[in-house]
Amino acid sequence: MNDLISVIVNVYNGEKFIKKCLDSIVNQTYKNLEIIIVNDGSTDSTLSICNSYSDDRIRIITTQNQGLGLSRNTGIENANGEYLYFVDADDFIEPDAVEYLYKLIKKYNKKIATCEAQRISSYDFIKKECKEEITIKDARQMIKEILLSIGYAGTTWNKLYHKSIFSSIRFEDRIINDVAVTYKTYAEAGEIIFSNQYKYYYLKHADSIVGKKERDREIDLYKASLERYDYIKKTYPNFAENEAGMLIMIYKLYYRSYDKISDFYKEAKIKKKYNELFSFKALKCKLPLNDKMKLILFRINPRISKFVARIYITLKYRKKRQGRIV
Repeated sequence: MNDLISVIVNVYNGEKFIKKCLDSIVNQTYKNLEIIIVNDGSTDSTLSICNSYSDDRIRIITTQNQGLGLSRNTGIENANGEYLYFVDADDFIEPDAVEYLYKLIKKYNKKIATCEAQRISSYDFIKKECKEEITIKDARQMIKEILLSIGYAGTTWNKLYHKSIFSSIRFEDRIINDVAVTYKTYAEAGEIIFSNQYKYYYLKHADSIVGKKERDREIDLYKASLERYDYIKKTYPNFAENEAGMLIMIYKLYYRSYDKISDFYKEAKIKKKYNELFSFKALKCKLPLNDKMKLILFRINPRISKFVARIYITLKYRKKRQGRIV
């Protein structure tokens, strides 16, 4: 029970974060690793930092800048491990992260194991602790969590995959990667092991991909979500969460970015699509009451729903501040 595991790190101009990331990987308690660093055409000191490591488990592949999706494919296609584990270059992991997930896979004989991730804004943080709970979830449950934005079900990182999962799945040359791929990995696996333990740290910062190219990102998010909706509709025809997830995505798109993508919004007839998908069956999903009200208001009038939502957020923020002052 000592399979080779390929840890894949894709990096583009990550000089601020790559050392923290790599230190957390080379110091894993699980030693039978190959660490594949795909240097995606970095123009800063990223490559020299990677070259400074003398660990013979590290392989560095330098490519012309091709974007995260195709860069991940390069990692997959060069991996020799029986299992694959992705770590984003600006994140880091607990010393036993790989070993922990590997033991879960072996114990329960599944093809994907995942756990909780902690979102942080700096390296100065307090780690979350909780009593361990292990759950076996089927693909439908995990896809439901993606659609309803529960935890980090929709991310590629923070999961240990048997390499066979990616035998016919690849990432695409697009801004949105995880949205277009992760649900397919769940469908391929059938069942997934989930642990509530925090083993992965997701660093949200100003240089993150999610903080760039907002207009293009939002348009691609809609397109990827629509592709996902169609895929799930064929696989699970009577899955109300599929409609609910698409309704929520359209509502958020309008709320966050309508001013930036109004031309695309009208051209793609997104509101018409919303009206076609809207049903009280979709609202019977386990959504918070305020989310259901948002979706109903949006069906009536998007501008009114946006106005009400802003008032709600303002009052909520004011109440939170008053609580702190008291």
